[in-house]
Amino acid sequence: MKALLVHSPNAGTKPEPIRSLISQLEETGFAIRYCKHGRDDIRSRMNDMDMAIAAGGDGTVASVATQIPDRSVPIAILPMGGSNNVARALGIRQSLEAVIGGLDNAREKRLTVGSITGPFGRRGFLEAVGLGALNQSIELVDESPDTPEEKRENGRSAFRETLRTAKPIACTVEIDGRRFDGPWLLVEILNIGAIGPRLPFAPRADTQDKQLDILLVSEADRDAMVGWAEHFSGPPPARLETGCVVRLQASGLCPRIDDRPIDMPDDAWTVEVALDDEPVTILVPVSMTGHDDDAC
Repeated sequence: MKALLVHSPNAGTKPEPIRSLISQLEETGFAIRYCKHGRDDIRSRMNDMDMAIAAGGDGTVASVATQIPDRSVPIAILPMGGSNNVARALGIRQSLEAVIGGLDNAREKRLTVGSITGPFGRRGFLEAVGLGALNQSIELVDESPDTPEEKRENGRSAFRETLRTAKPIACTVEIDGRRFDGPWLLVEILNIGAIGPRLPFAPRADTQDKQLDILLVSEADRDAMVGWAEHFSGPPPARLETGCVVRLQASGLCPRIDDRPIDMPDDAWTVEVALDDEPVTILVPVSMTGHDDDAC
């Protein structure tokens, strides 16, 4: 099969050499066209391809899923990031070698794609749109970890530290017409269950149910949320809603789309978040050896 390999050379703490990766895929029977994530245009390079392969972290997967011209064309995920939240949500948790070896015996699974519309136009996302403590914690993360486990713990530690001291933000959240006024410490509109450094904000989220999960954390939830963030056992002790269309209204704040902050005007703004009607098609290998040794 002809496959576009969208590769992030900086994914993870010990990036896979590209020549080795291409060799493994070619030995499995793929004819590879290379696309460097963040540099090459995915849309134009998908011409005449039978499938796409996203080799990297969640950002790489999101780029492929939101930019692929034809969503019926299947996407394979080679999880090479520190958290691999999207791959794990779909049940892809084994080693890179096991995933590649299982692609010739894979089943198709649908994955919903979100979109956010606002002053910047329309943009797609896979993980979440957020405001508040998680956005603030990103600035505190140590960017020089030695292992994926250390990278995740650095992110979780920064989130706990921020949550303890975060100032509430003025933001109104409307979910299918139901209004929830702030202030809030954290607002996360999720397409999958865990985001960032594997923060399980919506443990019951379904990648195919066409529903968004919305986590709203108030000042009254702070102590319980800090305690929960020490071990991440069970659902978060805060308001967790579901809905199809979410509107955010705020002023002087910048939302995060997946892992990317978006500049907004200083005055009041409104954005609308929803799931697209058409999902993407993900190839999930069904015969994979190996084991998941970093489930937490």
